[in-house]
Amino acid sequence: MNLLKTLVAAAAAATIVIAFRDVDNGRWLQPAIPGRAGWDGEDDEEEGGEEPVLGYDGMDRDTLIDWLGEADLDDADLHRIRRYELSNAARQPVLDAIEDLLGAGV
Repeated sequence: MNLLKTLVAAAAAATIVIAFRDVDNGRWLQPAIPGRAGWDGEDDEEEGGEEPVLGYDGMDRDTLIDWLGEADLDDADLHRIRRYELSNAARQPVLDAIEDLLGAGV
């Protein structure tokens, strides 16, 4: 029974390593969260693209507006989020909140 548990644990560990390892670049994959180590800040140029931060698509309008106010994002992050919002849901209250954070003259 202990051998079976050991084999299952090894298989689980191997699955995790395979799922989160970028073999081509020899490093671990990390979620794209601004301010987190390993985040390179590159913009996704595709129309729509990937969500700008992990969990963005799961937030409703009011939660997103609250999060934007608390997140301490720099202008580059706000511009990237604005582009993503414009090409996806284009919710005017969210865009207004981003504009307010960026200040006049965006």
